[in-house]
Formats: sequence, structure tokens, C-alpha cells
Amino acid sequence: SLDPENKELSAKVFETAEALFADGPSTVIGIDIPIGLPDTAPRKCDAPLHALLKDKWNPALRAPPMRAALDPSFTYKAACDANEKQCGKRLSQQSYAILPKIHEVDELLQSSANLRKRVYEVHPEVSFHYWNGEKPMQYSKKSGFGFLERYKLVEKEFPGAVLQIREAHPRSAVADDDILDAIAVAWTARRIHMKENECIPEGVPERDEMGLPMQILA
Repeated sequence: SLDPENKELSAKVFETAEALFADGPSTVIGIDIPIGLPDTAPRKCDAPLHALLKDKWNPALRAPPMRAALDPSFTYKAACDANEKQCGKRLSQQSYAILPKIHEVDELLQSSANLRKRVYEVHPEVSFHYWNGEKPMQYSKKSGFGFLERYKLVEKEFPGAVLQIREAHPRSAVADDDILDAIAVAWTARRIHMKENECIPEGVPERDEMGLPMQILA
């Protein structure tokens, strides 16, 4: 979490979205989970990412699943079949692995008007793009060079924060690049709070059949 006034960072690891949403009186919560899921056509907010990030290896470019694929009882094949039936595309194993998290967030936001007012979809790589002067990162975050270029941005804004968080949480709980991603999301959450954020796409967002906005903030 990030105090918007004094830039003080603190870190916790949450096992569920419900626990995260219930932790404290945060005005704004950013999450790297799709909010607003398509029924057939791709979301309009995802298409601009290809031109914005110019990087095919980037996980932020993976389209979110169709809501029809979220059934918790689905095997990988069943989820792929449901997704393909809706949009003609199957899911990667990585996408399938996070379906429970997507389903949890989707259910929580549908059931709470209060959460819908303060939980926003944020992609760390999109945040880093704007943090980096609207220039995409040169290297994958999983590479040494990629970690370093992101670390330099974070260290300049929040000196010592990465090392403090690393010392407080074992690698079995959170990877090095996940710490950078979380700070990038917090950086955007502060911008949302200060009404200084960017919206993709700009203007009034489209909404899914449940009324959830389909928009990425940075």
C-alpha cells in the first residue's frame, strides 16, 4: 500500500482478493486482474496495449477470458472449449491457472457497489510505460536487464523500498519481479487517487453484461 501524501510504502501478502479488499480503508485499490469480462468480442481496452507496449512477450497483452470460461468446476479442456465457443480462441495454461482469481474478483465486484467505486484494473507494464515517460520497457521483466530498468524507476521514486520489502517477505511468498509489479500498481493507485491517471481507452468505458467497466488505468 502507498500513502498518497508522504509516498510511504508498506507491503503485505494476501492469499485472496477478499482479504485484500477487506484490509483497511484504502480509498483506491489497483489490481492486476481483468475487471469487466467480454461475452463474445474482445474488450476495447485490450487492443491499444499492442501499440502502446510494442512487445509481444508481454503478459499484459494476453486477452482476458470470456466470462463463460470461469466456471470453477471446469477442467482446462472445458474452460478452453467454453472460451473458444464464445470468441474462437482457447486459453493458455497460464490464463487457466489464474481463472479462480479472476472469478473471485468478478463475483466480489458484482456483489458490492462500494468495491466497484474503489477497485480498478491496472497492468504493471502499462504503469511502467507511463512511469518511464510513456516509453515501453526494453526488456522482459523476467530478464536481468528488465528487472534492472524497472528497479531503477522504482528506486528513484521510493529509495530503499524494494530491499525493505524483499527482506520482509520470503521469495517463496513473492518473487522479485512481483515486488516491482506491486509497486507499479501502487504508483498508479496513487495517480487515480490524485486524479492524475491515464485511462485506456479514454472517455466513458464500455461495460460488460454485469455492468462492470472494461478500462485499464495507469
